[in-house]
Order: sequence, then C-alpha cells, then structure tokens
Amino acid sequence: MAADKIGKVALITGSTNAESVGYAIAKALARNGYSIILHGRREAAEVEPLREHIEKEYKVQAHYLCANLLKRPEIEQLCEKIKAIYPTGVDVLVNNAGATHHTSIEEFPPEKWDEVIAINMTAPFDLTRLLLGDMKNKGWGRIINISSVRGRSAAANSSAYTAAKHGLNGLTKSTAMSGYGTGVTCNAICPAMIKTKFAMEVIGNSAKRLDISFEESKKRWLADLNPSGEFITSEQVAELAAFLCSPAADQITGAELPIDAGLWAK
Repeated sequence: MAADKIGKVALITGSTNAESVGYAIAKALARNGYSIILHGRREAAEVEPLREHIEKEYKVQAHYLCANLLKRPEIEQLCEKIKAIYPTGVDVLVNNAGATHHTSIEEFPPEKWDEVIAINMTAPFDLTRLLLGDMKNKGWGRIINISSVRGRSAAANSSAYTAAKHGLNGLTKSTAMSGYGTGVTCNAICPAMIKTKFAMEVIGNSAKRLDISFEESKKRWLADLNPSGEFITSEQVAELAAFLCSPAADQITGAELPIDAGLWAK
C-alpha cells in the first residue's frame, strides 16, 4: 500500500460491472491504497462480491452506494451519504458513468437526448459542484472525467453523445481553472473504442445489419475508431487514471488525454 494514499477516498461512478472501465479504475486505485466507493444502480446484493473482492484483495475499505444519476435529488443524496461515511468528503472523483444512443438527428428521440446529456455531462457537473469544496479545503484532490475521442471529433449518428463529451471536456477545463493553486486538478481521459461487452454488442449488431461476419464488422469499427487495429483495454484506462492521482501528475490539469490508438494523430 502506498503510504501517501492511506486515508484517501475515491468515488467512481458506474463501477458495478466486473468487466467495466469503472471497476478497473476502482481496482487500480485500491491497489494504490485508496478506500473505494463503488456506485451504480444495481441491488446491493449483486454488487457485494465486487465490493468484497476489493476489500479482501487490496486491504482497503470499500462501500457501495446506489443512485440514479438522471435525478439530481439522488445525486445530492449520494453526496450526503458519502459525508455520513467520510465527513471530509472524497479525495478523488472519477466521473465514469456514461450513456449513449445512436440514430440520425432527425430521428433522435428527445428523451434520449436528455438522458445522454444528463448522465455524461450534467451528473459530472453536479458531483463536481458538491464535492470540489471539500477537496479544496483539504488542499488536495483529483477529478477525472472519463470522456471520449468524441469530445474533440464527431459522429453523425451520435449527436447527443458527441455534444455531451464536448461539454464534459469544457467542464474539465473550467474545473481545472477553478482549482489553480488549491492542490486540486481536473483532467479528462479520452478513449477510442474500448473492449467491453457493450462494444462487442455494437459490433455484433452492425454485422447483422450489414450481413457481414463479426470479424469483418470489428475490422471496420476499429479502422474507423482505432487506427492501430487493436482495442483499448479497461486496464489501460485505469492505469492512466491511477497515474493522474500520483505525484508525477501534480502539474497536469485541464488536459484532454487520449487513449485513442492513434486516432487524433490522423
């Protein structure tokens, strides 16, 4: 356990799937000695094996708190619950929870627009608003927004997600400026296509729609998003998040850090 991390607490939203980026980040931070707050919308009994694994494997405290990030009152209640457990608040906030919907703008359901914007941009704003003050009071904090390559580029059938991630990157910069001289930094990690269950479903659905093989569909998706031809892994994103919490990253703030297999270099 890293001695300088003892006593520090990290909240990672959207971290209740064992194969997810959020849970990978939780494990990476726990390995460095952070107490962990897992967050999601699942029943506590479903999350208990994940919570228990972190405590047993990394010898840190781990809690699970449920909240619907579509509802501001639940976000506020989430922060109140955190204060009840840790009166001085969290030291690290990872805004990882996300949502997307793919269709043309003219066919885009307004309720889906509202949902994607709320999860990807409004919830990070509210959590930052409610938790940043305690970090400043302690003189140290890290806010890490899990953004996307779509925070700088665009996709025709992903208007809400593209808009939300552009907004999240803007929020990152404004938050970083608010933290100047306080010991609090804020950065965005911008991955391209990560190998997740959801990504496999997207590729599979595309294969069916185009009547091509799964491998051909995967090749097309990677050619468009990951020029290296390889997926990004959850663990790679998690290790970058852990690095941003290290002393080596003390002067990195307001950055949009790509893990994009070379996409932004094209």
